[in-house]
Amino acid sequence: MVSPMSSDPVSPPLVQAQGVGKSFIINTPPTQRLWSLLGISRKQHPRYQALHNIDLTLHRGESLGIIGQNGAGKSTLLQLLCGTLHPDEGHLKVNGRIAALLELGAGFNPEFTGRENILFNAATLGMQPHEIAQRTDEIIQFADIGPFIDQPVRTYSSGMYVRLAFSVATAVHPDLLVIDEALAVGDASFARKSFDRIMALKEQGVGLVFCSHSLFQVEALCERAIWVHKGCVMAHGKSADVIASYNDWLATQSSQTAQLPVPAATDATTTPAAAASARSTARFIRLAAHCGNQSGPLLQLNSGQDDLTVQIEFQSDPHLPPPNLALMVFGPDTRPISSTGTWIDGVQPTRDAHGRGTATLTIPRFPFLKGRYTLGAYLMCEKGLHVYEGAEHFATLQVTQSHLEQGIVSVPHHWQVH
Repeated sequence: MVSPMSSDPVSPPLVQAQGVGKSFIINTPPTQRLWSLLGISRKQHPRYQALHNIDLTLHRGESLGIIGQNGAGKSTLLQLLCGTLHPDEGHLKVNGRIAALLELGAGFNPEFTGRENILFNAATLGMQPHEIAQRTDEIIQFADIGPFIDQPVRTYSSGMYVRLAFSVATAVHPDLLVIDEALAVGDASFARKSFDRIMALKEQGVGLVFCSHSLFQVEALCERAIWVHKGCVMAHGKSADVIASYNDWLATQSSQTAQLPVPAATDATTTPAAAASARSTARFIRLAAHCGNQSGPLLQLNSGQDDLTVQIEFQSDPHLPPPNLALMVFGPDTRPISSTGTWIDGVQPTRDAHGRGTATLTIPRFPFLKGRYTLGAYLMCEKGLHVYEGAEHFATLQVTQSHLEQGIVSVPHHWQVH
């Protein structure tokens, strides 16, 4: 059951779930379901248990990430929080105004214009007419879809849907914001604005529930996280700890061994069209890994002896702050084992007037022990939160060693004998 808002003056939790479960009838014709509801049929229909015994508490100003594989029950949990589904078991109480971005275009009438859908959606989310009138211009400005605001939303692209839906949802000043992968759609410039607004809402005390397959974004946005698997909570705690447990489990799954490196980016010439594209995003122009005289997607290195050099060329919107650059080293099981970024090291990338920049990263005496590793490169916003573009596994490193040291990495050390 879902309880109404609490009138307790001592600021109750935004979300309180105890033993919540949800199941669905499997493959039952509509007529049979109708007969069952009317008591005509006593036949027991098979059910699928989507969620089992979920316990969860979220206070104002807290942020919670939800991670897990497809079909784990994450979306069902979000729909329960938003009230579009109701639990079959347990007790769920949600306090305050909820704004949600779940299914793309949900709540939009495709025949209405964007402006008309603003009025309809804002009213649905609980805004009063005078509030809607005050914030309509702000919503339109943030969505930034130009003259399309007065066109039917059936003519919109998926990115335009997200722009408008996010603008409305965050303009209602919610107590709880629920987001399901919505930021994965649309251009990087708007995603950057969205992250900035989410961070501002968090600072104002708005609670956040964020469901995403991007573990980096979950850790960047959320203090806590839960890992859902087959309808059960497998781990609940600090985001970094939960994500580490999830990655450990993923590494044991045979499906992970099927991941293949992606080709390295090739040289590209900046054209006016490319520069125009970069005005709303940032992209790699060239990625190259080098070791001595070697260059290419496959390098041979000697552990503790050879230097690894990565050269990065990028194009970005010159009207936005320069992007940050990051490099990730993936282990033999494709798990990330080390990373660094310009913002972490206090380095500010530079660009020319057209937004084009270059950077070189050197890892001296490559410290990882024998094995096969891959590299990933990322262009990120100036805060190191949003990923503009990523190139995972753009280079493969085959590392050998001349000694018998065991493990993954050789840590700097010295012996002192007394």
